[in-house]
This record gives sequence, C-alpha cells and structure tokens, in this order.
Amino acid sequence: MKNSKFWRYSLLSAVLIIGCAVCADDIFECEFKPGKWNKADFIEVKSSRWPNINVFRQEKDHIVNVCPADATPQEMLGKRAAETYAALLCKKPLSGNCEIKAEMSFDYRMAPSIVIAEKPGTAANGHPEFRTHYEIVLFDQGINVWRHWFKDGKQVWRKVGYLNARFLPNVKYEMEVDIKFTGRGPVMEVSVGDKKFGFIDDLLPREYYAGIIACEGINRFYEFEIDK
Repeated sequence: MKNSKFWRYSLLSAVLIIGCAVCADDIFECEFKPGKWNKADFIEVKSSRWPNINVFRQEKDHIVNVCPADATPQEMLGKRAAETYAALLCKKPLSGNCEIKAEMSFDYRMAPSIVIAEKPGTAANGHPEFRTHYEIVLFDQGINVWRHWFKDGKQVWRKVGYLNARFLPNVKYEMEVDIKFTGRGPVMEVSVGDKKFGFIDDLLPREYYAGIIACEGINRFYEFEIDK
C-alpha cells in the first residue's frame, strides 16, 4: 500500500512537472533589471540600412540604447539616427497566435518599438541582420506599423497600419501586439492602454521572432513578454 501511494504521488508529481514545462515553453518573460534577464536569450541584430552595430546599456530598472552624447535630440531623430539604432530579438522561434508585450518609454519624440521578424540573415561582416520584419513604433504622435522587406537586394518599407494619438516623453507605456491567424486572414492588433487598432496583412509570416528596437532618440525598455 505504501508503495502504491508512493508511485501515485510520483506519477502526479511528474505530470505537474511536465505541465509546468509545457507552460514555460509557451511563455517568455523578463524584467530588464540586473540579474532579472539573460542577454543570452536574445540576438543583437543590426539594420541593413546602416553599418552601425549599437548596443543597450544596463540601468537600475531598465535598458537604454547607447546614443551619441554630442548629438541633439533633433539630430538623433534625423541625420544621426543610425547611431541610435539598437535591437534585441528573442532567440525563441514563434508560430501561430501570440501576444507580445513590452513596457517602454522615450525621450523627446520617439521611437521604441516591438519588432516581428522573419529569421535574420547575415551581414557581410557576419553580424545578424534583419530581413523581412515589422516595426510597431510608439512615438509622441501615435503608433506606426512599418513592414520592411527587400526588393532587388535593397531594403524598402511601407506603413501598413497607424493610430493617431498623444503619447508623452518620459512616461512608461505598455505596448501589446497580438498576432492572430483567422479565417479572414492574418491579423495584427496593437494596443497601448485604452487605445487599440488592428489590420489584416496577408504577408504576416506564420513563423517568426519577436523583440525590441530602439531608434531615433533615447528609448528605455523595462519588461518584455511573449505569451502563446
């Protein structure tokens, strides 16, 4: 009888452990605080538009893109934007319906982003480099969704969705991007607080990666989460 109870308990424990592993496999979350996240879970990815390979700096409760100290906010928004661009792509491959969330803030005007990307390629110098990808961009005048792809070997882009709204610098916002594959077609829904919009895009990939991009100024990221 004791052995029987032991085996029943062992079997139940195994089921619970397996169940937790499945849940863990469907969820990725981290806080960008020292000791609360592992850089090895991410890939540093560059843009094909510029040769720059920029990084994030760890702060007390967030990470922030390293920007040129001698550049004005207007310069980082324009001619020196390449010096501000930094991206982290979660190594975890995704497929089907997913929710991606990031808590973020910005200085001046823009432009922290969630990125949805096909598998990165490799630049001439061997560094991972974006190919087809979507940038869901928060800025002071709303949210833009840009699809980037390659035509004749050159990166091109198009705005495929947008929301006009007022967002403030130095305020934390949580952005959520929901990817859904429905009978109407692939759907992307984007929300920040009570502001929400969505659109159908037949080119949304069924297999993809998710991450964050900082560009065109000082951008901070506090948390990142993926939920199946």
